[in-house]
Amino acid sequence: MRRFFRTPVVVVLLLAGGLALAWLTTSRGPSEVRLSDRLPPPRAQDRTERLFPEITFEQLRMLGDRPETFLNNPDFVRPGPDGSVYVFDRGASQVIRFDPETGQILQRYGRGPGQGPDEFAMVSDFEVDRKGHVYVCDAENGRISLFAPDGRLLASLKPKRRPYHLALLSGQRLAVEPLDPYNDALFELYRLESRNGRYRLAYLGRFGEFLERQEAVSLLLDGRLTGADSFFVYTPRRIGWIAAFRPNGTLKYHRTTIEPVPIPKLVRRGSAQWVDRSAPHSTYATSVDRQHVYLYKGSNADKSFYQIDVYEAQTGTYRFTIPFPEWAGRLYVRDSLIYAVQDTVVTIWRWQIRSVGE
Repeated sequence: MRRFFRTPVVVVLLLAGGLALAWLTTSRGPSEVRLSDRLPPPRAQDRTERLFPEITFEQLRMLGDRPETFLNNPDFVRPGPDGSVYVFDRGASQVIRFDPETGQILQRYGRGPGQGPDEFAMVSDFEVDRKGHVYVCDAENGRISLFAPDGRLLASLKPKRRPYHLALLSGQRLAVEPLDPYNDALFELYRLESRNGRYRLAYLGRFGEFLERQEAVSLLLDGRLTGADSFFVYTPRRIGWIAAFRPNGTLKYHRTTIEPVPIPKLVRRGSAQWVDRSAPHSTYATSVDRQHVYLYKGSNADKSFYQIDVYEAQTGTYRFTIPFPEWAGRLYVRDSLIYAVQDTVVTIWRWQIRSVGE
């Protein structure tokens, strides 16, 4: 097992639009970034151009638009198992659960910023399971906070490394992307165990070597995770890949996106390095449902609409693109609904294909 013996230090910057990362290292990374031979290279899509079907949109509700439900800085959004909507408000440093019919707040998770047991320092992701439990990744505090549906803190779960993103899988398994990954693994796999009301994470292993000497250049692999019980999907923010892994850590597929985005350059200055800021984005947000994976690509060339690329969930094959009519900082798609984070509100849309065409 190859290891890179000098561990970089992560610098996390909290910006208006989310999180930004940079490395301070004790060694220069490799001069050339190469794919690892641990995973097959991404397989190209058969189709080379986007397909735009005729789609109708209906705006259903806006959340956080009233004085009593005001959102300071909404960031992540997730639909719950009962149809309720969960939003992480970075301004309040809380996960907030909304009734999508009335727009009223049903529950708050976390007390706000801090280092206490149910406080957050730097939330980088959260998920909701089928029973309504909320898992909040707090990278700075190095833990995953587990909340009951009624808002009670059940446990502060401590993975081996600081958790950055996570995906929930069948069999009480969690795939975690650490903030400072191993050289030969981008992900860690855990099983959630409980006994007499006490919860812990049982470490199962690590996997996911995409690049050679990965630890030294892992900034390139900053991405999104999203789970679908029987697998989870990983999409780098600045590389045109879509990869899926099973709950045991084996690869399900590795594909390029419909618009292949090459591996960007790393900029180095002294002991610091960061991703070239002029490099294009491959995806801003990723979501998955029973049939499809949705990659929010951002605006098209003339910024007349915002592209959501749709792929087959089981194969990663590109299907079509949803031309979303409004800007969204982040969004989540599940079945016929789109949950879009827009400034201080979350807007729920229903979409439907009228005709496909070419």
